[in-house]
Amino acid sequence: MKVMLVDDNAIVRLGLQSVLHRIDAVHEVIEAEDAFSALEAHHAHSPDIILLDISMPPGRSGLEILPELARDASVIMLTSNRDPHSIRQALDAGARGYLVHGQLGINEVASAIETCRSGGLVLGREAADVILTPPTQDFTDNPLRTQVSDREAEILDLAATGMSNTQIAQQLFLSERTVKNYLNSAYPKIHVHSRAEAIAVWLSPPPPHQ
Repeated sequence: MKVMLVDDNAIVRLGLQSVLHRIDAVHEVIEAEDAFSALEAHHAHSPDIILLDISMPPGRSGLEILPELARDASVIMLTSNRDPHSIRQALDAGARGYLVHGQLGINEVASAIETCRSGGLVLGREAADVILTPPTQDFTDNPLRTQVSDREAEILDLAATGMSNTQIAQQLFLSERTVKNYLNSAYPKIHVHSRAEAIAVWLSPPPPHQ
């Protein structure tokens, strides 16, 4: 698996490269220091996973080049930016993950890459907090509905509006345990591992494969 690092900070790139070289599944690490070199490297090397920073002055930002990179690679935003608007903008533009620099050791990075490679969504605490405050939305046209049962879809709809398991159970006349079981059953079907990730993909489902 090829992984590309895009960050204007050479020290950050060096640290991440050291971590990536210790992950068995990673066979090649490509580096880029700005948006221009990132796009060039993307076309030249076709990486599988891209770890992308947001702020890379003086050129274009990571958010500006994200849609192009995300067309044929899985992009995880790896940045110090905690701004909720940036988080939602990144996920809406096609990022398959959003992590904030800090406590990211080899196990966390390896897990994030493997989850992303398998089609899952990777959310740090900051991104999960943003996703758990969702906007009002109509989910009836969500393509992920075909991957889960009608009851699972109904529960995911309610969870995505911010309702707790207790509130969902009361509304649907179910036990909390039953609601939790339905959610746990739905997670692997939509390639997520947690409630926060499930809500994120339910709100912003990935585009269908061409």
